[in-house]
Amino acid sequence: MSSIIQMHRLSKVYSLGESQVHALRSVDLTIHQGEFVAIMGPSGSGKSTLMNIIGCLDQPTAGEYHLQGQRVDRMRRSELADIRAATIGFVFQGFNLLSRTSALENVEIPTQYLRRRKLTESPRSRAIEALQRVGLQDRMHHVPSQLSGGQQQRVAIARSLVNQPSLLLADEPTGNLDSTTSEEIMDVFHNLNAQGITVVMVTHEQDIAQHAKRILVVRDGIIVSDTAVVK
Repeated sequence: MSSIIQMHRLSKVYSLGESQVHALRSVDLTIHQGEFVAIMGPSGSGKSTLMNIIGCLDQPTAGEYHLQGQRVDRMRRSELADIRAATIGFVFQGFNLLSRTSALENVEIPTQYLRRRKLTESPRSRAIEALQRVGLQDRMHHVPSQLSGGQQQRVAIARSLVNQPSLLLADEPTGNLDSTTSEEIMDVFHNLNAQGITVVMVTHEQDIAQHAKRILVVRDGIIVSDTAVVK
């Protein structure tokens, strides 16, 4: 199984005035294509910093990060933007949908950021297909206020899929949802993972983490536990 994420002795230090905060401390991490990984840890543990670096939203202070075989820790911001657009889909706790824009139009938005790769299909066709993948083909012309919380999160997931990423990053994707809807959203992630998409998810909920195949626990900038989930 080929690796999609490889980190070697990765560190991140933030300077706050005269003091320094060591958010990550010499992290080694490999995630293989097709895995479903949950990242857990208390507030301030470094899990969000780790997720931001995985998603090319931040860069490490030291160490190496290879994403799909490309060393990205030394890339320029414009190069990182291209990597994000073509390789990574993002799902957040807040759905971040445009309120006066239909589900279909919301899902189309990321296609505007594909600069290096020509689309073989129209953005509209891709958006319709993405909504079909999350079971919302009959709600594509509704605006967010006409959708339930679970449906809005499905739109957000469809938006993350429209550029056909190989890696899906989810940051507390069920944080704004009730338990029944949370299970429905996790079923969507399971189905996408079964189709070959690598899923990395930050969560503070143990029952949600148990949906993954592997759980990482981060504390004080260090991965202190890396365990397989027994189904």
